[in-house]
Amino acid sequence: MSFYALTGFINAASTAIMGSFVLSRARNDLRHQTFGLTMFAIAWWSLFYGFWVLAKEREAALLFARLFMVGCVFIPACLLHHVLALLGGRRVVGLRGLVRASYATSVALSLLCATRFMVRDVRHKLQFTFWPDFGTGFIIFTALFMLDVCLAVGLIGRNCQSSAGQQRLQLGWYFWGTLIGFVGGSTNFFLCYDIPIPPFGNVVVPFYALLAAIAVVRHQFMSIRIAITRTGILIGIYVVVLGLPFILGFAGRSSLEWALGKDWWLVPLCLSTTLATIGPFAYAFLRGQAEERLLNEQRRYQRALQHAARGMTRVRNPNKLAGLIVRVVSRTVRVQHATLLLMDEEHQELVLVASQGPCRLPVASWLLSQDAELMRWIMGNRKVLAVDAIEDPAELPLRRELEFLQASIVVPGFIEDRLVGLLILGRKLSGVGYSSDDLHAFSMLANEAAIALENAKSYEALLKANDELRRAHERLLRQERLAAAGQFAAGMAHEIKNPLSAIKTFAEFLPEKYHDHSFRQRFFRIVQSEIDRISTLVRELMDFAKPAPLELHPVKVSRLLGETLDLLSDHSRRQGVEVRVAFRENGSQLKADPNQLKQVFLNILLNSLEAMPAGGTLRVETDSDHASVRIRIIDSGIGISEEHRKRLFDPFFTTKERGMGLGLAIVKGVMDRHGGQIVVRSEPLQGTTFELAFPVVEPSRATV
Repeated sequence: MSFYALTGFINAASTAIMGSFVLSRARNDLRHQTFGLTMFAIAWWSLFYGFWVLAKEREAALLFARLFMVGCVFIPACLLHHVLALLGGRRVVGLRGLVRASYATSVALSLLCATRFMVRDVRHKLQFTFWPDFGTGFIIFTALFMLDVCLAVGLIGRNCQSSAGQQRLQLGWYFWGTLIGFVGGSTNFFLCYDIPIPPFGNVVVPFYALLAAIAVVRHQFMSIRIAITRTGILIGIYVVVLGLPFILGFAGRSSLEWALGKDWWLVPLCLSTTLATIGPFAYAFLRGQAEERLLNEQRRYQRALQHAARGMTRVRNPNKLAGLIVRVVSRTVRVQHATLLLMDEEHQELVLVASQGPCRLPVASWLLSQDAELMRWIMGNRKVLAVDAIEDPAELPLRRELEFLQASIVVPGFIEDRLVGLLILGRKLSGVGYSSDDLHAFSMLANEAAIALENAKSYEALLKANDELRRAHERLLRQERLAAAGQFAAGMAHEIKNPLSAIKTFAEFLPEKYHDHSFRQRFFRIVQSEIDRISTLVRELMDFAKPAPLELHPVKVSRLLGETLDLLSDHSRRQGVEVRVAFRENGSQLKADPNQLKQVFLNILLNSLEAMPAGGTLRVETDSDHASVRIRIIDSGIGISEEHRKRLFDPFFTTKERGMGLGLAIVKGVMDRHGGQIVVRSEPLQGTTFELAFPVVEPSRATV
């Protein structure tokens, strides 16, 4: 098989495959449809071109020449139509009429391909036995080809210059691919006009098919630079694997026949087999080296972004976190600006909170409402938006909105179905576009940032709530202290007023009855009694307000209870109260102040006895486990109402005719200082139970 036949079949296969691939990606997209038409026209021409080269008979060669021209005449019209569709609304509307005229010319020429008007005959030229002898129609086709192809390449080049970023990169590769492919294909014209140059350029047609296909579909899975690099390496390996054996067989055949005779073909075959075996390994190695060079900078800042994403969770201030995010992205990726907009939950709009970079946006001057095109697109698609990907004329308002924000990509941050914010990035300062790996990295960063920002907001709200709670607690404490001071003053006034009133009454009668001996004795006795009463009041107040420091010692609760019950034995016997004890703490000890603990037991037991003026039963029980020692003091007295139980431990609260109401308040203070708990259960006329619990471990060391 000759070189030209082989390239024809390879071109047919590659263009048919690329056309089918691109068309399958979006069958209803005009860009994809016109690309498919262009590729199928080239595939038709290439396929019958290969058959024409292999033809052995004049009639067959003439037939195949006329058949390949049927596909050939449609190539320029399809190319121009595809370029206009690819450029969309980029000021090419005036050329639609030219496209229609080109198609009309192509249809007319295709109908004339079976006549001598297009191909008169075939004859020998250079190494071609049956080169077509073209007629007048071929001159028309040549003019159409040059006009449409030059116009298409010029439009691509002009729009490439006016574009930027990924769009410019893609149009640039498309421009060079189209230029190389059609310049290579144009080498067929030389022999057509009797210029002795063979059509060696057919071999580059697959380059055009591959580069154009990549640019059209915008290659979703890798950056176009990487795609082109991989394609170039693959084609280079393919040229070496197929080209070297072909060159060896073509140029060195005579030498090989002289050395090996009829077996000369084994050398090219062995070389081809060896190269085909080495090819995949060479491709993998070269691809890895090339990608390492291309992606070195990209991987560096992606690692930095991943590290920053992990560190964001440690920042608790939302404003500082927002500034950190845009600062890290701006400096690491080196973009025109990195801007963060966060959702204002109250007004349901996005507010610009931070921006960094040479072209940063002014903070607090940008708002995006729910009606904005960008907001609608993000909520509807929930993915990264690249401005270069907007080509639908219906989305031009969205494109203008992004251009107003100087945005190249917009990365949303979602938590479940709720939008937290948008990270807007301008173009890279290097001019390189964003790859799919970049978009993935930014998407991950945005989601991590959304979580970190929500955590920071929650933490800030918690601090605010805690601060408000602390201030409310302080106000409550002040109010309680004022109330306690008022209650204290009222109680003191009441308790001191009674003895002072008695002293005052007798003092008023003293001048008149001073010489009455019995009056004076009674007066001195009452004064002494009331002064003792005031002294007792002052002592109890001192015990309550400034309790003595704890002197902790290991104590047995049953021994302290026994000693206290002994002190009250006469009292209980006179009242007719039966005392029953059941000590079951099993030797457990606790560290406590024995004197203060005995005071607790004494005050509670006295209250229980006073609740049974007509006699009754008093039970004192203890038990323990590994954590605490519990004491229960149970009487069968008159009980306590629910209303009174709520104030039982308040200072100066009492229902007795005598007493100041400090006994149980002192009990509560001692229990708190020992780390114990006290619970009261009672119903009117059902008796009362005081249950005390002390930890077995060492009590709190709070100063007293």
